Amino acid sequence: MLSNLKLGVEVTSAHDLLPKEQGTSNPFVEIEFDDQKFRTAIKDGDINPVWNEHFYFNISDPSRLQEKDLEAYVYHVNRTSNSKTCLGKVRISGTSFVSHSDATPLHYPLEKRTILSRARGELGLRVFLTDDPSVRVSPPGQEFDFISTPTTAQEQAAANVIPNPFQETRAEQVRQFQHLPKEQHRPQPMTAQPYYPESSYGQQQQKSYAAVGNKVEGPPPPVMRMYAPGPQQPVDFQLKETSPTLGGGRVIGGRVIPGEKAGAYDLVEKMQYLFVRVVKARDLPHMDITGSLDPYVEVHLGNYKMKTKYFEKNQRPEWDEVFAFPREVMQSTQLEVVVKDKDVIRDDYVGRVTIDLNEVPLRVPPDSPLAPEWYRLLGKEGYRDKGELMLAVWYGTQADECFPSAIHAGSAPIDSHFHNYIRGKVYPVPRMWYVRVNVIEAQDIIPMENHIPDVFVKMRLGHQVLKTRPARSPTRNFMWNEEMMFVAAEPFEEDLFITIEDRVAPNKDEVIGELLIPLARLPRRADHKPVRPAWFDLRRPGLIDLNKIKEDKFYAKVHLRVCLEGGYHVLDESTQYCSDLRPTMKQLWKPPIGLLEVGILSANGLTPTKTRSERGSCDAYCVAKYGQKWVRTRTIVDNLNPKFNEQYTWDVFDHGTVLTIGLFDNCHITGDSNHNHSSSPSHMDKPIGKVRIRLSTLETGRVYTHTYPLLVLHPSGVKKMGELHLAIRFSATSLLNVFFTYSRPLLPKMHYAQPLSIVQQEMLRHQAVQLVAQRLGRMEPPVRREVVEFMSDARSHLWSMRRSKANFFRLMQVFSGFIAAGKWFGDVCQWKNPVTTVLVHVLFIMLVFYPDLILPTIFLYMSLIGLWNYRFRPRVPPHMNTRISHADMTNPDELDEEFDTFPTSKSPDLVRMRYDRLRHVAGRIQTVVGDIATQGERIQSLLSWRDPRATSMFLLFCLLTAIILYVTPFQVIALCLGFFWMRHPRFRHKVPSAPINFFRRLPAKTDSLL
Repeated sequence: MLSNLKLGVEVTSAHDLLPKEQGTSNPFVEIEFDDQKFRTAIKDGDINPVWNEHFYFNISDPSRLQEKDLEAYVYHVNRTSNSKTCLGKVRISGTSFVSHSDATPLHYPLEKRTILSRARGELGLRVFLTDDPSVRVSPPGQEFDFISTPTTAQEQAAANVIPNPFQETRAEQVRQFQHLPKEQHRPQPMTAQPYYPESSYGQQQQKSYAAVGNKVEGPPPPVMRMYAPGPQQPVDFQLKETSPTLGGGRVIGGRVIPGEKAGAYDLVEKMQYLFVRVVKARDLPHMDITGSLDPYVEVHLGNYKMKTKYFEKNQRPEWDEVFAFPREVMQSTQLEVVVKDKDVIRDDYVGRVTIDLNEVPLRVPPDSPLAPEWYRLLGKEGYRDKGELMLAVWYGTQADECFPSAIHAGSAPIDSHFHNYIRGKVYPVPRMWYVRVNVIEAQDIIPMENHIPDVFVKMRLGHQVLKTRPARSPTRNFMWNEEMMFVAAEPFEEDLFITIEDRVAPNKDEVIGELLIPLARLPRRADHKPVRPAWFDLRRPGLIDLNKIKEDKFYAKVHLRVCLEGGYHVLDESTQYCSDLRPTMKQLWKPPIGLLEVGILSANGLTPTKTRSERGSCDAYCVAKYGQKWVRTRTIVDNLNPKFNEQYTWDVFDHGTVLTIGLFDNCHITGDSNHNHSSSPSHMDKPIGKVRIRLSTLETGRVYTHTYPLLVLHPSGVKKMGELHLAIRFSATSLLNVFFTYSRPLLPKMHYAQPLSIVQQEMLRHQAVQLVAQRLGRMEPPVRREVVEFMSDARSHLWSMRRSKANFFRLMQVFSGFIAAGKWFGDVCQWKNPVTTVLVHVLFIMLVFYPDLILPTIFLYMSLIGLWNYRFRPRVPPHMNTRISHADMTNPDELDEEFDTFPTSKSPDLVRMRYDRLRHVAGRIQTVVGDIATQGERIQSLLSWRDPRATSMFLLFCLLTAIILYVTPFQVIALCLGFFWMRHPRFRHKVPSAPINFFRRLPAKTDSLL
């Protein structure tokens, strides 16, 4: 399949260029991309030129599009000296290229070409990608000098005579242009370029893109370009850089062009709202025969209608609710607030208040809140009947303090009892502690039955239950000396409950004594110094009355060492995506090193997750998690392109942490009218997608504005659910503190003084996630358990064939550099390039005679590689990659296995098939591990006399080698070995050398395996 993907550039105009001759200039633009160069017409005597010219570039390798830059240079022509002077340049990264439908003309500020040059003004460009087969690459023009170049008027007259080469294929007129070809770098017609590489375990499907250019005169040589497989993925799954106008100004390439005064919300778009605060009512009339009144308020604005909650039998109700209406969708100039009486059949009309919106004041924080005012209610007959309503109405933005708690108007009406579930909130995560319990021994333990007791200690903290090993003793004293770890969260609502039990039968345990320890009374440890153990008295099981406990003659005791560990960081998320690495105790915290600001702008093109009135719908909200603070945006009801425009900040204590932002569909809001979602226990908030951003990959002070594709893995495969538009800025208080952070340990000191095992960490992490979900689920509105588990990657430790293959190929990618270096050295030894081999010999001789240059040469080479790679540095934050995750090449059955429950719920035949497949993969891994062990055992057998003849030969070789090395200078030995290793293929044999044959004949322990 050949690709028609091309890059289109429309040079629209320039503004306020730097004058060169008598206050004016003769500008033109040169555009360079992928070794292709085009030039616009020259505009004589104009510092605000207008071109409106189109150019189309051939893309030689679409898979490497992100690594390419588009460069536009604005030049001034001096016709007298036939020379040109650069007025400025614009560089646009390949990550910001968008499709033709999304492209809009942008004015980019001109940058200096060199440090000593000057630049001023802006250049208007419209850059887009197109795969229209009717669009052809711009043909090259002829070289010309600046003296003979026609003026704009002459060029326009010639354009009327010369036929337009695009007239047959394009309806719109395209202006004529000139082209400066590079003969040595002219792009050749390309054949299919590999977009996805071939792979194994089932061959990956091969996809290819092609870059096909127009035929040029002369037969070009047939050239085939092969590209190494990289972690590229489809363009639709990649990040796209945007240039939105935020509160702080226009963002172009990460830089903010200041606009009007921003205030605190400079990373979100400024949105105007009409706020209506319904405070209370008084002296309302009686409506029913019984004289009762169940009042509530309806707020009408055009097609929008919002309701407050109602009060039963109350003539002086107090609502104190705030409603927000977007000003951009207001279709009326009057606001109507109606008070009604809730009734069984039909609600009765009580009165109304009408407000002219042209008279509503504008409030700008930090102004004080607007004082509410009493309004007389207008009855049905148009008279001022009895009753008054207190209101406050004003215009404001999302900087208003009422914005988070306001009820926002949407396209679908929401009942008043759902209002709490759509508001945005900030959730502080409870501070969690590790509880360490060391069970040492117990005394005076008398079993209930006459037998040799099999005693163990059982501990329970909330839903966490742990047991010691059973201990037997002919006496009444038992010894265990085992440690157990629990997770507890402040405030401590659960106590540590300890019981000593005797196993009298395989499935029967009898409680001998019990103990209750409040966690608030436990000592708190900040370092690895041991805590003094203490004896605790046990009580008989079932005794609750304090008087009976005092009178009970029960002398059993248990010896424990219990404390709260404050020096650890309680891991409540995956270790690869930690957002906080501080210890529990605040006394051990370091000062913050920076500030993270996140603007959640909008979501685009969301996939419907429910139906409403027989059409697709989605009630989207965002959850952001970093450190000990979770935030939740308001829910945008019934909108597939919601705009949030909410900004949040976090203190950063370690920039090696990860910010996680997820998008979810709210399950509390009714979708179909005949389906009650709130009463369905199986209905959960559906994840739409997730974004992870590691702070260490962000430049300090730069504003990153990108649209992130929301990729979700389903049993049917990977699916794009939409895009999330974010603005992110990481600011450092001191770069010196940031650099010093690299030298500090990643985790607190206790993780290295008394490390936890991998099994302990996974078990405690699972308990911590459950605790966080339990506490956040008790807040209003709740962050549901499925949201916490999705944000914390609770299932990341489960087996997945796809993830195992992804990790294997990641490991292969790590060693690919060493493998490539080995192949290169093999080519040197094979003299495939004699010049390179001779240069390597010269370098080798220099390093042998000057060994002091070895380490400086290595580090100099590494520094040069780093400087060379600076040109190809990533310009966008990393994002989830379907290629690296092996999500686009996974067998459907493997995905079904990944989404299976634990333990499995599939049929026995399917489980047997998957087990056989796992055995096949494990068998291959077993073979590789065995081969590695065999090589190590052969090395050990050199001196073990397992093969006496081989050991004798090796000892004789070592003795002769020691004598030769003693009498021969080291440089001579090194030169001889180096020249022998890099000898010409004419002096090599096709069979392996004698040392390799000797090593392969050595014995290993494979003969002892069953």
